[in-house]
Amino acid sequence: MRRPSVRSVAPGLLAGGLFALAVTAWSPVRADVPVVDDAGARALASTLKSGLTRWMPPGTDDSDVSFEWDGEPTVKVSGDHYDIALPRLAAESDGLRIEVGTVLLSVTPRDGGQFGVSVTLPNKILVQSFDEQEEDYKDAATVTLGRQSFSGVWSAALETMLTMDGTFNDVAVTSPDGKGGLTIGGVVLKQDLKADGPTTWSGPSNFAFSNIIATDEKKRDVFKMAGLSVENTYTRADFSRINALQTMAQRVSATGKPPKVAEILPVLRGTIAGFDSRFTLSGLSGTDPSDGTKIDLGHLSVSTGVAALDQDFSTISAGLSARDFTMTPLAAPVAFVPKTVEVGLSVAKLPNAALWQGVSDLALSMEASAEPKPKKGDKAKTAPAPATPLPTPDAVIARTMAALVDAGAELRLDALKVETPATTGTATGAMRVAPKSDFGVVGGVTILLKGLDAAAKALQPAPGKKLDKDAQDALGMIGMLQAMGQISKDESGAELRSYKIELTEAGQLLLNGGDMAPLLGGPQTSAPTPAPADAGKPKK
Repeated sequence: MRRPSVRSVAPGLLAGGLFALAVTAWSPVRADVPVVDDAGARALASTLKSGLTRWMPPGTDDSDVSFEWDGEPTVKVSGDHYDIALPRLAAESDGLRIEVGTVLLSVTPRDGGQFGVSVTLPNKILVQSFDEQEEDYKDAATVTLGRQSFSGVWSAALETMLTMDGTFNDVAVTSPDGKGGLTIGGVVLKQDLKADGPTTWSGPSNFAFSNIIATDEKKRDVFKMAGLSVENTYTRADFSRINALQTMAQRVSATGKPPKVAEILPVLRGTIAGFDSRFTLSGLSGTDPSDGTKIDLGHLSVSTGVAALDQDFSTISAGLSARDFTMTPLAAPVAFVPKTVEVGLSVAKLPNAALWQGVSDLALSMEASAEPKPKKGDKAKTAPAPATPLPTPDAVIARTMAALVDAGAELRLDALKVETPATTGTATGAMRVAPKSDFGVVGGVTILLKGLDAAAKALQPAPGKKLDKDAQDALGMIGMLQAMGQISKDESGAELRSYKIELTEAGQLLLNGGDMAPLLGGPQTSAPTPAPADAGKPKK
């Protein structure tokens, strides 16, 4: 087998495509329930034959991935549904070949142009890679599936899965020689989109892995993970626009010619009102067999979100939380190893219309600058100049910054917490753009520290030993923080030190109300002393 002309692509594209092609090739939109009969089976088989190569086409010189269908689909009537066997499927991309095999489908027509779909994947999938000469394939791994189920509801009008409920148990990836592998106790997929407008849908779409174990060539555990999940929630996703974008993508695949920016922008705007996404892992344990280093992490969560894109002002947010981290051997004194870390950031009051106009103008400007310049004497027709000249990138950025100022856009530190056995620190605050201030922004942040005395005590050397330079520097920093903070008590009576940092319109940097300029080596920036009442009068 010779090397195919394909480029690299994420293998995950394959799995998503298999679920989507269940009824994309044959989707008559009817209000009533279509009759399941032999004529319908023949029509479905004929449409699948051409539709499969449209959604999962063979490769070309410019393809990222190449799909190979061996045979023709078969469709049989079975009561109120069709039983479908797709041709044997294989996928190739840059030295990797996945022999998927035969995928079985069950399609049940419903009213309103919807279809119940169930999918059964082969119990064994072969993965191959190039040999050292990069000419022939050799077996690289085998993926086996235990008990599995996948069902959902497909909308012909929207060309998407409205609901999904899938479970794949006892998944294993093994090497040909049996040395090293990966096992996954279970994979779960869930989706439930509901209409909340004529063409918009909202709801969750999640997947999760549980009990993941990787072993090395000596069958020793390299890492374990109790769970890994990705949870997404979509708000007012407009599938009429999403379908239009998919049609453009299919046209690009067929012609190799990308659409113009002016064609994409009107469709792209309003595609979705917002989304939230959260990646979470739990019970992670990793070991390096070569030196015995071990790392454990009880919980890690990373989140992102965008809200109110279809309103006047939107908000972008991001967050991270982690807890129960340990490392053996420790890279720092146990008193300073973080037990909990939490971070929450957001950018609020973003003017959607102004930002969209800025993005549009920059995209059009970049497209125009990328157009090849006609050579001298070239009679080829050039694109007509726009009726209104495009603004320069500098002008677009200046206009957008002015809109952010007018809107009062803010960068917010919604939460920051770091907790160690010795100390706990938290911070919250917000900043907004203020071009006329010395710092370009105004706002403030409040920091609370607890346990500085315990931290200083933890750094003290054992009896008979001296402080090293790092410990001396750390003690010096702790001493400065103790001197600068305002002392108070928390609810438990523990001592707190607080630091309120402010950037003012007058260009002041304040700490707990005091001017920080002298500490930073600059002149004081307090308000100037008023002139005497008789200033400027002639002397007698």
